[in-house]
Formats: sequence, structure tokens, C-alpha cells
Amino acid sequence: MKNTTIALIALLSAVTLIHADPAPFGMQIGKATAADVKAKYSIKEAGVNKYSKGAMYELDPSELSLEGLHSATIVFGSDGKLQAVLSTLSKDKFDYLFGTLKKKYKLVNSSIPFVGDKYVKFIDGNTEITLNAPHMSFEMDMNYVDKNLMKKFKQQTANEQQQKKNKEASQL
Repeated sequence: MKNTTIALIALLSAVTLIHADPAPFGMQIGKATAADVKAKYSIKEAGVNKYSKGAMYELDPSELSLEGLHSATIVFGSDGKLQAVLSTLSKDKFDYLFGTLKKKYKLVNSSIPFVGDKYVKFIDGNTEITLNAPHMSFEMDMNYVDKNLMKKFKQQTANEQQQKKNKEASQL
């Protein structure tokens, strides 16, 4: 009975870890708070995110151990929980990052032509992980974004585009 209980607890712990959201740079999406991040890194306020209505901060890339990292922005929700980690890196890191992320997360979309824009999307728990390397750029983006925040972003962006079209059409 005792061994069965221990085995059950170990199994439940493993299941919990499997379904946990990613923790880029040691900050778990949906769980980490600004205080958690401040305890690990130097951060600089960057305003309020218009989609999450939460605080945004810039991290010092030199404090993060990822070669080629140019910038990193973290976005919190109105509840104070981490909703996104947005980073910009040297484009030559695409293949390395793709290979590394492919081993950790479920690939759901990819477009990797020999010449042209490269894009991949992974899912883990409630988090979307994307790599986006535009063809005519020296930089690429690697973003970890909570699915709910991504949904708000897409909805608001679509609404703004429709409003812009309506405004333009009304002037004709």
C-alpha cells in the first residue's frame, strides 16, 4: 500500500510537469510574477501592454545566457502573471533554435524554404512558441505567448484593420 501511494504521487508529479507551460529563461508562462523575475534579473519598465493590460519590462540580454540575443521583453497580464516572453536574436540562430525547440515541444506549423521567410510554431500547454525569421532581415523573433493573449492580440488586430478599412472607405 505504501509503495503504491509513493508510485501514485510520483506519477502525478510527472504528469503535472508534462502539462506545465514552458519556462523560457527560467520564467514559467502563466505562473511567474514580476517579483519572481526581479529576483533573477535586472528589469526596466517598458509600459503597459495594450493587449494584456499588464506591465511590460525589458530584460538585459547580457544577463541571459543565449548567444545572439539582442533584446527580450516580458509581458504580464492584469493578474500579474507572466503572459509572454518576446525576444529578438541574430537570424543565424534559426536552425539551432528550431532543432532545440523541436526536441522539447509539439510542432504544429512550419514553413522553412531554402530562400524566403522562415516560420515555425510549437505548442506546449497553453503556450504558443514561434520562431519568425524574415528573409530580408538580419534578425529573427522567438516568442513564447499564452494562447489567451495571442487570441486577444489577433482579435484586436483584426478589429483595428477593419476600422482602418472602414475609415478609408468612408473618405472615398
